[in-house]
Amino acid sequence: MTEQNQTALVRTRDVTVSYNGNEALHGTSLDFEAGQVTALIGPSGCGKSTFLRCLNLMNREIPKCKVGGSIFYHGHDINTPKENLFELRRSIGMVFQQPTPFRKSIRDNILFAPKRHKMVSGKAEADRLVEESLRAGALWDEVKDKLDQSAHALSGGQQQRLCIARTLAMHPDVVLFDEPCSALDPISTLTIEETIRSIADSGICVIIVTHNMEQAARVSDRTAFFYMGDMVETGPTKQIFSEPEDKRLADYLTGRFS
Repeated sequence: MTEQNQTALVRTRDVTVSYNGNEALHGTSLDFEAGQVTALIGPSGCGKSTFLRCLNLMNREIPKCKVGGSIFYHGHDINTPKENLFELRRSIGMVFQQPTPFRKSIRDNILFAPKRHKMVSGKAEADRLVEESLRAGALWDEVKDKLDQSAHALSGGQQQRLCIARTLAMHPDVVLFDEPCSALDPISTLTIEETIRSIADSGICVIIVTHNMEQAARVSDRTAFFYMGDMVETGPTKQIFSEPEDKRLADYLTGRFS
C-alpha cells in the first residue's frame, strides 16, 4: 500500500481508466506537491496523457470511459459524479499540445473565464489582471501594445504562452501541461520551459506530460515513468535519470525502445 503524503496537494490512489471495458491505465498512485514540477514520461500510448486527463476529470467527456480509484484534491475525493466541473477546472487548469487561443483579442482571451466566474469588476481591475497574467506567461513585453488584436495573429509559440497566461488568469493552484512544446521551435520551447519553472516557483503545482527526456530533466523536480498502462517507477528526477531501478525505465532512457 502506498504511503500517504499528507503535504501533497493532489493524491491519486489506484486510479484506473477503461474504455469500453478495456483497461488502458492500471492502478496508479502518485502524489503531487505545490511548488513542484512533476514530469510524466514514457513511450506513446503508455497511459501518461490518459492519467493526466483524470486529474481535472476530462475523461468524463469521453464516451464509454470509466475512471476508477480515488483522486484527492485538497484532501477531497473529486472522482465522484457530483463534482462541480465548472468550479474544479477553475482551480486545476490545463494547457494542451496545440495552442488553443479563442477567436478573440488577446485581452478577451485573458478575461473570458474570469468574467464568467465574476472574478473582475471594472476596467482597472481587468487591466491589472491582463497585465499580471501576460507577465506570468512571459508574453507581456511582446503584446502590450496590441492587446486588442486577434490572438490568431500571434506566432505558434506566442499563442501557447497566451494559453498559459489565460490559464494563470484564473489563479489556479494546479496546472496540467500535455506536451506543451511538441509543436514549437527550440527557442519557443526554452521560453515555455522557463515559464513552467517560474510557475512552479510561484507555488503552483505543475504536472507535465513530455516525450522529451532533456525537457523532463531540465524542468522537473520529480518524474514518473509509465509503460503499457502501468506507472512503473517514480522519484526525484535526478535519481530517475541517473539510477533507474526498473529495467524498462533503464532501457527507455538509453533508447532501447521509444
